Amino acid sequence: MKNIAIRALSGGIYVALIVAGVLCGPTIFLILLLLLGTLAVNEIFGLTHPLANEKASMTDVLLRVIDCLGAYSLIFVTTMDLSYAVIGIFSFIVYLIIRLCVQLWVKNENALTSLSFSFMSQLYVALPIALMGVVYQIFSPAMLLLLFVLVWVNDTFAFLTGCTLGRHRLFERISPKKSWEGFVGGAVFTIIAAMLAAAFLSQYFHVELWKMGILGLTVTTAATLGDLIESLIKRTLGVKDSGKLIPGHGGILDRIDSLLLVVPASLLVLILI
Repeated sequence: MKNIAIRALSGGIYVALIVAGVLCGPTIFLILLLLLGTLAVNEIFGLTHPLANEKASMTDVLLRVIDCLGAYSLIFVTTMDLSYAVIGIFSFIVYLIIRLCVQLWVKNENALTSLSFSFMSQLYVALPIALMGVVYQIFSPAMLLLLFVLVWVNDTFAFLTGCTLGRHRLFERISPKKSWEGFVGGAVFTIIAAMLAAAFLSQYFHVELWKMGILGLTVTTAATLGDLIESLIKRTLGVKDSGKLIPGHGGILDRIDSLLLVVPASLLVLILI
């Protein structure tokens, strides 16, 4: 019971921070993205450099800082202010040059592996977080918040449906608990939630019902695949959770794993429809 209460409390705080970050203006939203980028990139580094969590060398600290700066550059690129975008692009070019050159002084690791981990943190984590800024600016804060809500709806009803009706495994090699029944249940409720948003909150979402249905299906599919991808990474690295930041939930990557694929996929669908 205590663990459930802790999980509920930490989950509630996480949701409140996300809602406040999205709705409280561009400055607070930028701070939210920078915070997510910092935490997620550091978790990726900790997962791929487990010894650095116990005894970090100066090289480990330097690589963490450089990778975070790369993430910040991508996040600044997604702002609508042209000056910030130019600074972001310039900074990311500088990041690429510095990261490649710094590898010359990293003696204890396979150079290709080390560089791959760093660039993976930018492509897999930093870029999708930065694309949240594109949804925020091009469409609206409400649309970005809706993507978060749809992911939460999908996770909740996929879990409930899977627990009660799940019989056929979806991807047993990677995630033994996921079922096709859970996927379908999550999809149905996510599509309904997206269409209800279009029907009753039309002042915020100027999108036709059937197009919102497509968005809901996109979110469900991408969220499931995003979760499976993170599970594959953790299984490959031999860890259960990406971190211990959020009591009862694991690390920040365990909370945003679905969004890392949902945001890019949904952005493409929103542009197309």
